[in-house]
Amino acid sequence: MLKRTLTGACLVAVVVGFFLLRNYVDTRLFHILIAIFCALGTFELMRALGDRAACMPYVMIYGVGVIPAYVLGGVAAAAVVFGLFAVSFCLLCLLDRTMKAKQLFLTLFAMVYPSFFLVAMAAVNDMGGNGYFALLLIFLVSPAADTFAYLVGSLLKGPKLCPKLSPNKTISGAIGGLVGGVAAAIAIYYILRPELNVPFPPFFSAMIGLFAALFTEAGDLFESYIKRKLGIKDMGKILPGHGGILDRIDGMLFASAFLCFVFALL
Repeated sequence: MLKRTLTGACLVAVVVGFFLLRNYVDTRLFHILIAIFCALGTFELMRALGDRAACMPYVMIYGVGVIPAYVLGGVAAAAVVFGLFAVSFCLLCLLDRTMKAKQLFLTLFAMVYPSFFLVAMAAVNDMGGNGYFALLLIFLVSPAADTFAYLVGSLLKGPKLCPKLSPNKTISGAIGGLVGGVAAAIAIYYILRPELNVPFPPFFSAMIGLFAALFTEAGDLFESYIKRKLGIKDMGKILPGHGGILDRIDGMLFASAFLCFVFALL
């Protein structure tokens, strides 16, 4: 427990440090943190897939380069980089007749997840005032949903949510996570509204928090499914007591895509 607490405190300190750099130096500096997430997440996923995927060095070059490509040229540049890597990889597979279709699919999957979601997070970072509000929702609503889900589920227990995907998650925990997400969103709204001049009412913020928490739980279940299929407990070991980077940001990935879509419409 002590190891887990210390690791969590260090991770929080790093994230807060990048938020300070973003707010007081240059918003683009936050992309460094996102790029680290992308590179480490891609590495963890490829290592977890092992021989099921192929061309790990090739995919890692993509994982390291896609966020800088976004920074330099936006979403279109990131899409072009993905397209070039995906097409060239498929051509390599055609030349290598030992490559199986399953390996091809899993390798392409490793290129899309988590980079697609982290490009969405980077896009949120560049949205201006509302983008900062959305970024805070990503980094506060998702952890709040996870924490409330764990505490409520441990206290109340009850029927399992989806035992085939994640045997430890309960319905009560899922409901607690949604409540935690709404509470965090409302708190952010009232604390930051004077500073950011948030243009929508608290009810709208609560609904965004509800759906962000829902997407957080979906992301958590999705990664639990992947780990269950691979027969592993954690995606990595870089965070003692927590597992890997993907184990910490799995819910944030799905929440990022949802919030990027919503705030792009505002």
